[in-house]
Amino acid sequence: RRKLASEGLFDEGKKKTLPFLPDVIGVVTSLSGAVIRDILHRLKDRFPCRVLVWAVQVQGKSAAAQIAAAIAGFNSLTESSSVPRPDLLIVARGGGSLEDLWAFNEEAVVRAIHVSQIPIVAGIGHEVDVTLSDLAADYRASTPTAAAESVSPNRDELSAELSGRNRRLKAAVNHVVQEQAQHLDFLSSRLRHPAD
Repeated sequence: RRKLASEGLFDEGKKKTLPFLPDVIGVVTSLSGAVIRDILHRLKDRFPCRVLVWAVQVQGKSAAAQIAAAIAGFNSLTESSSVPRPDLLIVARGGGSLEDLWAFNEEAVVRAIHVSQIPIVAGIGHEVDVTLSDLAADYRASTPTAAAESVSPNRDELSAELSGRNRRLKAAVNHVVQEQAQHLDFLSSRLRHPAD
């Protein structure tokens, strides 16, 4: 941690801003287990968008290499690729012991997160679990489900806010129109006959 911190891999000033309404979200996680189902369910409930999943092992000897390769793979997509490049990535894994989460402490994964041009949200483990990948990510969520919530606005809240703004805008326009109509009436009443 000290070595990577001295290189600036955890600097807050280098964190990328998350897009407000991503069209495409890339998820790097295992296809087995509840994590991917929870993420997809939460995104569908809050604000449906296109989700691309890059399946990896999230523990074991080859996990770190697979996770780093998935992050690099998403970043290598271009506009001419047959698969769209995600607007942001979620790197996720459910809870477990320190050993279970160790792949997310591996230097290859931390460096892949740091060099990613696509903003990354880490949702690794439970609330109390903190890995080096969490520190390198642009945003750390306490759980995989919280990661999905952090990248998607609540559709109902957004709709209510837009409706409120629409009402205020209409009221403001009506007020201006009425004000101008009164001013026109006032000016009309002061007009004299051309003969005068």
